[in-house]
Amino acid sequence: MMKKTYLEWLNESTATRWWHDSGNPDEIALAKKRGALGVTTNPVLTYRAFRSQPEFWDEKVNQIPQDLDFEERAEALLRLMATYAAEYFEDVYKATNGEHGYALGQLNPSRAGDFEGMLAQARRVHSWAPNIAIKLPTTRSGIEVIEQIASEGIPICATINVSVSQAISVAEAYERGIKKARANGVKVAPCLVVQQVGRIDDYLRDVASDMKLNLPESVITRAGIAIAKRSYQIFQERGFSSIIMPAGLRGSYHLTELAGAKVIFTLNTRVQDMVLEEDPVQEERIGIPVQQDIIDKLMQIPEFVRAYEPDGMKPADYITLGVVQKLLSQFTETGWAPLETYRSKKVSKRWI
Repeated sequence: MMKKTYLEWLNESTATRWWHDSGNPDEIALAKKRGALGVTTNPVLTYRAFRSQPEFWDEKVNQIPQDLDFEERAEALLRLMATYAAEYFEDVYKATNGEHGYALGQLNPSRAGDFEGMLAQARRVHSWAPNIAIKLPTTRSGIEVIEQIASEGIPICATINVSVSQAISVAEAYERGIKKARANGVKVAPCLVVQQVGRIDDYLRDVASDMKLNLPESVITRAGIAIAKRSYQIFQERGFSSIIMPAGLRGSYHLTELAGAKVIFTLNTRVQDMVLEEDPVQEERIGIPVQQDIIDKLMQIPEFVRAYEPDGMKPADYITLGVVQKLLSQFTETGWAPLETYRSKKVSKRWI
């Protein structure tokens, strides 16, 4: 009998599941064969997919009207990607009764502080297919949108979340929303709470370097893990319905240290390949805490304290966190903005 791969072991022998992270059709197909149960994308990955396999998308891209405004064009392109992925995983969606099988439709990152704009866009995007979940930022306005769309039975993926306090805010807003949904006879849809484990590591590495703390990589690379473990513990203690989604993995350690948790990882092809090649020990490690001496060293970084402590920030603070602004800018400048003019005859004045 052949030994299970690590990814097969996660799906079949633990509470942990995983989805694929990219918009490339070939990679999506490969990931599904490997056991992926859904697809996560963002504007950056969508733009890359169009650029890397233009022949796959050209016919549909060319059908998009040239008279759309810039935001409408980006949204139309995101629709191509989201509906393709949603259709590809529709069988999983039906087989799991809506627990898995989703694709994501990310809202315009430029609207991270715009409640009304995000709410209207969320409703439009979800109308494309029942298994398209709304991906929106964990800002104060985003959390307000989460509560509202949860009450309407719209599936959610709260992204650009790097802290315990953000995760708690999302989970609490979702609970309020689904309470209203049930009171009104609305079928409840799931909520995923992204924990950007690799991106917070990257950010804290820069901050620690600037502070001249001389922290080794063995310390820095446990920051995101520590935050995710603490969030998970609180979710379990408080009985939250939301599911944590570790994302932005930089190495197999981000996966192995959280293995066994009832979470849904999102893994790009590079990380999948890395894990399959390394073939880590098949051991549930979610219950093993990050060593206290490592936490103590990380606590020298004020930004880690803000991210790690359950009361480290208030909702109004989320959009002010450096890494949140960094990610919003990245998604806008290298994803959404290029989509606004992709194969368009219009010239954007966004940066003028």
